[in-house]
Amino acid sequence: MDDLRDFIKRAEEMGECKVLEHADWDLEIGNITSWRSSIPNPPVLVFDNIKGYKKGYRVATNLFATNRRTALALGMPLEASGIELVKSWQAKIAKKMELIPPVEVATGPVKENIHLGDEVDLFEFPTPKWHELDGGRYIGTGCMVIMRDPDDGWLNFGTYRVQIHDKSIATVYISPGKQGDLIRKKYWAKGKGCPVAVTCGQAPVLWAASGAAVHWGVSEYEYAGWLINEPIEVTKGVVTDLPIPTSAEIVLEGEIVPPEVDTRVEGPFGEATGYYGSGARPEPVFRVKGILHRNNPILQGNAPNIFHTYTLGTTIKRSARLWTDLDQQIPGVKGVWNVDVCGSRAIIVISLEQKYGGHAKQAALLAAGLANTAYMWRWIIVVDEDIDPSNIAEVLWALATRGDPESVDVIRGCWGTSLDPQLPPEKRARGDLTHSGGIIMACKPYHWMKEFPPSIKPGQELAEKTKAKWSKFFS
Repeated sequence: MDDLRDFIKRAEEMGECKVLEHADWDLEIGNITSWRSSIPNPPVLVFDNIKGYKKGYRVATNLFATNRRTALALGMPLEASGIELVKSWQAKIAKKMELIPPVEVATGPVKENIHLGDEVDLFEFPTPKWHELDGGRYIGTGCMVIMRDPDDGWLNFGTYRVQIHDKSIATVYISPGKQGDLIRKKYWAKGKGCPVAVTCGQAPVLWAASGAAVHWGVSEYEYAGWLINEPIEVTKGVVTDLPIPTSAEIVLEGEIVPPEVDTRVEGPFGEATGYYGSGARPEPVFRVKGILHRNNPILQGNAPNIFHTYTLGTTIKRSARLWTDLDQQIPGVKGVWNVDVCGSRAIIVISLEQKYGGHAKQAALLAAGLANTAYMWRWIIVVDEDIDPSNIAEVLWALATRGDPESVDVIRGCWGTSLDPQLPPEKRARGDLTHSGGIIMACKPYHWMKEFPPSIKPGQELAEKTKAKWSKFFS
């Protein structure tokens, strides 16, 4: 997938794209996006002729709202089911990672329009106010914030939200402890601003890399190159000299100044939990000194909503990583699914062929403590091997017929966040962000598993034989 435009074109060819004209940036785009994401398999939405803006300045949302388009973006089988996509990604990450550095070229489409100094105007783009109680307009939701470590020189980018405050003033909210936060603090410790370039629309593979759990010191550019087995093409920014993707739609360049120099109140913003959890607070100012954009730019909109259709394979990638981690320590794992709510973190389902007493509980406790899943988990559900963990109807059936409420275990003091809507005010006030998590055994009791009533579900061999014979009548 060369760029965002190519992805949208492919979605259109698949019959999965809808162009809407004359929507209002003020809440209407956000509300339409949320409304349509609540239906099964919602299309890509491309908003054009937006109120107050000329035709061609577009906003694209619901880009990766289906398994099919997620597979398209990540180069996986288009017709694969949820758990099949997890297996495909698991096979990918099982291979040795051969990082491929980006290749620098002199120019590219991103430099078709360059605005510097007084020409900088963040309101040039139809940036939505996404939710009713948002503190302002957020240009950065489906974005990449690019930085360079001042000590080691490695390049990093991550997805952090970017709010507009004035023509050339924005804020970038980065949760404490994230790599971008650690890097900017290195500049601040030297009394300097942190140079940044923010892309607001880019190739899907780059946005996938932006949300990946890449180790400290490893550039997401090189990781993205590994994903597609070829180098990412970049060009130097005009203000920061940071490498920016040549096919990016919009790039904001400048610096995030130290908090003692200048701040603005950031937020509130409708967050991944589906609530306004972290409120508003002063954040260091992002001084935008240059804007680059393509002709007829497309602003990528991936603002959170309750239905969580804004992510790109987060569920698949996190599920595959957990499955791989569990396989290294215990036998019998048949599937893993991070349910697509709250950033694909809050509810984890593990399908397991029980081989000994305590096996199911062991799997749950391992998942609770692993680096990939420990942050923000709320519930871990263990089901038997006949349950597809990505099929929520099957999981609920197992919960209703095999789960005993008396067997729920509560784990206290888990790694939490200020985004947690259940965090009590007194804990929030003292900076205690920990929370409790629940482990549910929705599987047959191991010690009398053989006496458990048989299921009416067809066996796997019979089910596959039936599908092979009759699928053509349902295509």
